[in-house]
Amino acid sequence: MKHIAGRIGFWLLLPLSALQGLWLRRTAIRLPEAMGDRTGVCGQGSKIQLLAIGDSIIAGVGTVTMERSLPVHFAQALAQSRNCCVRWQVEANNGADIRQLRQRLGMLESGQKADVILVSIGVNDVTGLSSCRHWRYQLNALIADLKEKWPKAGVLFTGLPPMERFPLLPQPLRFTLGIRASDLDLIASEIISSQEKMLHIPTDTKPQEQEFCEDGFHPSAEICQSWAKELAQRFEAVNLAV
Repeated sequence: MKHIAGRIGFWLLLPLSALQGLWLRRTAIRLPEAMGDRTGVCGQGSKIQLLAIGDSIIAGVGTVTMERSLPVHFAQALAQSRNCCVRWQVEANNGADIRQLRQRLGMLESGQKADVILVSIGVNDVTGLSSCRHWRYQLNALIADLKEKWPKAGVLFTGLPPMERFPLLPQPLRFTLGIRASDLDLIASEIISSQEKMLHIPTDTKPQEQEFCEDGFHPSAEICQSWAKELAQRFEAVNLAV
């Protein structure tokens, strides 16, 4: 019943929310992608290749430098837990939705290696008001793409964040985007949980305001570091061997 009420509220509030969204696109702070190399190495020992793909979280928006971004902290956590050398590569764009991510993957060289793949995608599908049908289709297609290119890789999908708690968003836009993010994340969890060597990890459901960077939309560098450690721990716990 709560879910049904939320969906009704989503459609009733959508016209006003859409106007607020247009206003934010013109007035919100726009932070750049992280500066620095998008490839690197951390740790010593046997070598594994980490490929981080997706949207602004992977591109390091709000962290200033790539060294403070989620993918690099995740690589460092993997290197420490496995006592190995992690070669990492970032393929991401600020503002990318799932269709655009698939297009970017299609342009990668055929010999691109990946033992572990970190994926963050979906927020821009929420803000772009993608339908649940479109999201389901594109997610299944993305999974097929990943299996075809890297059949032996362990894949970690980060869950969509609880957008109803983003400081930047006014009400009722905050409510409507929160409902849609929850819907898309539920679909992602259902689809990914049925796949071998793939894991969906929900994002913290109670982020605090101080955990965001100055734009009120992206996580701070400090939160990216702690989040990366948690992602690595949970990824290792399910033993997706590579």
